[in-house]
Amino acid sequence: MFSWGEDYRQSFRQKNTSNVPSSDRVHFLNLSFRIRDLSAAHHVLAFVKDVGDASIIRTQERGDGSRGKQKFVNCGEKIQAVSCGDDVVCLLSEGGKIFCVDPNITPFTPRTPPALSSIIVTQIACGSHHTVALTKDDQVYTWGQDSRGQLGLGGSNSGAGSPQHIRSLSAVPVVQVSAGGQHSFALTVSGGVFGWGRNDCGQLGLGDTEDRTTPVPVNYLNTKKVIHISSGQEHTVALTKDGAVFTFGSSQYGQLGHNSFRNELRPRLVAELWGAKVTKTACGRYHTLVLTDRMKAYSFGCNDHQQLGRDEESHSSVPLPVQIPLCPTNGHRIENIFAGADCSFATCRPKEDGLNSKINITQQPIEKLVAQWTFEAKLGLVTKQEIHRTFSSASIVNRSFLDQSKDKHFRTSTNYPGLDLSLAKSVFENLLIEKVLQSEVETAILLLLPRLDNKPVGVEGLRVFLVLTELLHVTQKYCQPLISSTSLKLVEEISVAFQKLSPESLRIIGDWWYSLLPATMIRHVNVWKTALAWPVSRYSFKCILLILQNLFEANRKKIPEQTFGVEFHPTFLQEDLQLWRRMSLNRMGDNQPLILCDFAFVMDLKSKKMVFDTNAAWTQGEHQNCLFKLNLRRASLLEEAFVQLASAHQTDLKKQLMVHLDGDSKVTLVYRSDFFHHLNIVKEKREMFMLNESETLAWFSSRTAERDQANFHLLGILCGLALYNKSFIQFPFPLVLFKKLLDIESTLEDMMEFNEGVGRRLQYILDYEDDLEDLLLTFEINWDETDVDLDRSNPGKPVTNQNKKEFVDAYVNYAFNKSVEGVFQEFKRGFFLVCDQQLVKLFRPEELQGVLVGGDVYDWVKLKQNTQYVWVSDRHPTVQMFWEVFDELTEEQKKDFILFLTGTRKVPVLGMDQIRMKITIKQIQSGLADEEFPESLTCHSILELPLYSTKEIMRERLTEALKSKRGFTT
Repeated sequence: MFSWGEDYRQSFRQKNTSNVPSSDRVHFLNLSFRIRDLSAAHHVLAFVKDVGDASIIRTQERGDGSRGKQKFVNCGEKIQAVSCGDDVVCLLSEGGKIFCVDPNITPFTPRTPPALSSIIVTQIACGSHHTVALTKDDQVYTWGQDSRGQLGLGGSNSGAGSPQHIRSLSAVPVVQVSAGGQHSFALTVSGGVFGWGRNDCGQLGLGDTEDRTTPVPVNYLNTKKVIHISSGQEHTVALTKDGAVFTFGSSQYGQLGHNSFRNELRPRLVAELWGAKVTKTACGRYHTLVLTDRMKAYSFGCNDHQQLGRDEESHSSVPLPVQIPLCPTNGHRIENIFAGADCSFATCRPKEDGLNSKINITQQPIEKLVAQWTFEAKLGLVTKQEIHRTFSSASIVNRSFLDQSKDKHFRTSTNYPGLDLSLAKSVFENLLIEKVLQSEVETAILLLLPRLDNKPVGVEGLRVFLVLTELLHVTQKYCQPLISSTSLKLVEEISVAFQKLSPESLRIIGDWWYSLLPATMIRHVNVWKTALAWPVSRYSFKCILLILQNLFEANRKKIPEQTFGVEFHPTFLQEDLQLWRRMSLNRMGDNQPLILCDFAFVMDLKSKKMVFDTNAAWTQGEHQNCLFKLNLRRASLLEEAFVQLASAHQTDLKKQLMVHLDGDSKVTLVYRSDFFHHLNIVKEKREMFMLNESETLAWFSSRTAERDQANFHLLGILCGLALYNKSFIQFPFPLVLFKKLLDIESTLEDMMEFNEGVGRRLQYILDYEDDLEDLLLTFEINWDETDVDLDRSNPGKPVTNQNKKEFVDAYVNYAFNKSVEGVFQEFKRGFFLVCDQQLVKLFRPEELQGVLVGGDVYDWVKLKQNTQYVWVSDRHPTVQMFWEVFDELTEEQKKDFILFLTGTRKVPVLGMDQIRMKITIKQIQSGLADEEFPESLTCHSILELPLYSTKEIMRERLTEALKSKRGFTT
């Protein structure tokens, strides 16, 4: 071993020291043993031999003649590590037991802190007057003086005589602790660095000089792959996996290595070490040592005691090699470096021995543990204890499923969790396939959940929530059809734990979820959708909805919004609707609606439509079977409808609509469907609209006369009546109209739909990379055959690369908002006179469009599969003849058949499943069946077929019936 700085040479028992390599500043100590660990504070040094024996050397005279002499410390166990403070020496045994020794009292008497007597400790670190310990379960304990918050307990700085648990770090997978003069650090498995204590020189690396009494993350070091932290009296050194060194804090003596004596409040890369891959670092009080992969030691900082081991005239603030008289050809290599208060050491070994690192009690890879557990035929006590220790600790769970490929877990941030969730899924599938293992895991997790911190420090403590979602996925997979009470409680407790988190933590989890593969995102959504179907408490149900809401808000359309939809049981929907109606009437009891007010996104379209239609039916029923009647003539449907709607009372609009045509007073719903189907609003009121280039879509005209605005109000009522009475209406408007009804902002995509030519030109402007001013564009446009200046305060304003988005946004806003504000508000006012606005807002824009105008996805196979037969078999010759004829119809003829059968050519937005055709045989009172036509009862989708004698006659009569347009020809 080599030593330099404060002289301890005479304290070590050396072998024959003749002909040993030495220099003026670095001395070779020819020991009869090898050093496993060494630590030196002010006036005390302790070391551990390879065989596990520990000794203490004091350099301050106490009157007992022990100054400068080795004193063996008998702990009864082999020691693996040592750390010295100014008033204590802490020894750590190979079995994980701590022994504390007062170096000022002889004989040395090792004592174990009672609070840690039954806890396995893996690391210890002593500051000047405080101690930090790390346990096997990743928990951090501190004790000693707390004058500057160095214990991290957030207390009154009164100190602690016995070890205290830092609960704020309990969920964080800590792998190393470090203690400086009056500051402390914890390092996580993924390179997260947390500091607390004294910070007057910036030694916490937080960018300021304020002390911290609880752990705070050193954000600047995030994703830097930090693997080790060393602390001096007032400075700190961080070593990355790539061999880079960052220093911060006091540079009074140049101990930061930046060729400067200026303090650094944030971690700064030691550029002077660039190109040398550093493998180890060590801090004395005011100096720093580093060891490179080429086994070369560098030093910088205070040299009052020659602790730098180099020329006194050299720049102390610059990393320079220590003058170790070690010949590279003599078969030895430097194994380790140690920096005491004012001294330095380097140990070396023969190359063939390899390097001997400290012994740490580490966690086996989770997949290996699970393989051992599942191999056992019967669970033993030790296995049960291992399962409970693993899954009742958030920190162990948080580090058990890291993405180790290419060190991806070191990239952990607010946007990336660093997890291998496929590993988590695989592990839980192997575990939970056995019921006995599932029970043990679930019991352990139930112990973990109450211990979770609502405001965990840093982001690594939040990983557990993604892992728990994978656990629930496998639990749901293996618990069908019966749900155990433990599994049910697990779902409830996990959902509650989610909702105890802060909004910021929930946002991070949402962003993590968004970073996953779409298939994994969908799996997590399905976990919570499935949980909604379990018999959870009302409070847990609300918590699950909030979890889904958090994911929905984080989604940003990466996966389809329909993924979140759940088909709720009709009874549940009716109960929730009743609560909503009471609330709307200010007759609210203790219970609030669970989904209708805040969680429409979690309802599938079928559930939304059922709620809307049920509410309409209940409202219509409140009018004691009164009807709102329109008496119309086929020749002037729209004009007469407008006249009668204009004179109708608002309460009439809430009644069931009945349409009578040409004086026919029969009470039938057939005419209502026919009425809405045959309205051609755009054609009959052409002056109210502008058409797109292909004349397939209409939009409100910006040139409408003020006197015509009332017609838009009536048009809104008419559309509202169609939706309210479950009828489709011909309404060729783009999606942007339905977005505006739902108060959703219009975008360039809407312009693309309505006017592709204009949309493409606007997109071209956004994508243009050269100087836009060369195109001579201005904010003056022509819309609806009218010249418009989009910026009246600046006439002729040119479109530039800087304001091109402003121009595009202004164009879209003018087209869909500003130019039609008055007429749209009239339309909207009329629409919501009929329909309840809050229930309409259950729908997404495309859903609202679908329920109002119908769909156009035809599935003829589904129509046949869903057909029912009344007083006749599907094998009846007439029925078989009908299907043969139907299959031979053209696509347009088949759509005409849907009109013939249902009263509309459109398909229900929920699909052909909603059309349940019933076929029966038509009863002929007199005459021949071959002379009759098929008939339909559109209210019930009933098709009546005469008993035709041949297929040809069947075809002729059916196709003729489809041409009749149901009597609407004038």
